[in-house]
Amino acid sequence: MKFFIPIAAVILTLMFSCHPRSADLLQTEIDGIANRWVPDKRVGICNLTLIKGKTNEMILKGESMFPDAKAEILQLLVSKGISAIDSVIILPDTIHMEKIWGVVSLSVANLRTKPAHSAEMATQAIMGTPVRILKENDEWLLVQTPDQYIAWTNASSIKQMNRSEINDWRNADRIIYTDTYGVISGDDKLTTVVSDLVAGTIVVKKSENKNITEVTLPDGRSGYVPNQKWLNLKQWKDTVSVTPSKLIATGERFLGFPYLWGGTSTKGIDCSGFVKTTYFLNGIILERDASQQFKHGKEVDITIGWENLQKGDLLFFGSKEKKRITHVGMYIGDSELIHSSGSVHISSFDPKRENYSQNLFSILVGAKRVIGMPTEQGYLPVKLHSWY
Repeated sequence: MKFFIPIAAVILTLMFSCHPRSADLLQTEIDGIANRWVPDKRVGICNLTLIKGKTNEMILKGESMFPDAKAEILQLLVSKGISAIDSVIILPDTIHMEKIWGVVSLSVANLRTKPAHSAEMATQAIMGTPVRILKENDEWLLVQTPDQYIAWTNASSIKQMNRSEINDWRNADRIIYTDTYGVISGDDKLTTVVSDLVAGTIVVKKSENKNITEVTLPDGRSGYVPNQKWLNLKQWKDTVSVTPSKLIATGERFLGFPYLWGGTSTKGIDCSGFVKTTYFLNGIILERDASQQFKHGKEVDITIGWENLQKGDLLFFGSKEKKRITHVGMYIGDSELIHSSGSVHISSFDPKRENYSQNLFSILVGAKRVIGMPTEQGYLPVKLHSWY
């Protein structure tokens, strides 16, 4: 779509050439609209810039996941008498990609902030996790996970699918792995290895006998697993429930596991990844980072002590003055919390105990109760998520 107002284009060219401050102010307005649509860049993309082309034509370029955001910005330009060529790419980039869906095909896929192995690891996604593919860059894919987090991963870690293929996967007879760690074997004697497994892995059941199930991995590989520790995914989604005791039992299975920045699996896990994974294994999808998790739930008053806390409540730490959240853990009762810092372990707020943490106490910002809260993006049962 193109908007042409020739005289205005001349005026805008002069503005860009002679009055850079005016151009900056216009870009600030554009950025303001983009930021309103995407207040958190971890879960959305809207980066649009107005530039002058080689022949002085004005071009609106960039990327957006929200067509209405682009339309609002184009309308802003029209209201100012400005013509601009629409060169915005809407994500997912269906112009260059046919397959905009995918399923993680490795036991754990590392997702990074940039399309490079040297880039910071932002999060992880485990085998069987559905993702939306936003765009590609050589051997890398920009994907969005079910918690809406956006990051880059190797194309080799994702089985790319079109709409028909992802629907077939969603309707398949899938099973979920409930143990901490295991393997998929290459033979029914369980003597060879096709892939390792982490808690929450989802594969398709092909056949089964009394003790062994043959499965199909997302990328088409076949293997065998013992029947124990696997549950029918549909049945699990419909019956799993979140209770304080189940959350604590799940969290304690991670005790001693190493801390890993960006980790959300039993191979290594960071603080918010620990909370997120613990809740996921009990059927709930939380947001990815601690600062995002802090936005949800009912605030619990801890100004007078721990009396108001219940098991399973989330405790948040960071800067009290700025309320900048940098750490999260889960309350397990009796003045103790379980969290991932160095490793997954239990700390206490009681100065008389050996596991007392003065540092945590000094940076405690607040507490939130999310168990039983209304369904929303930051607290979404797996059974209600359309991607599963």
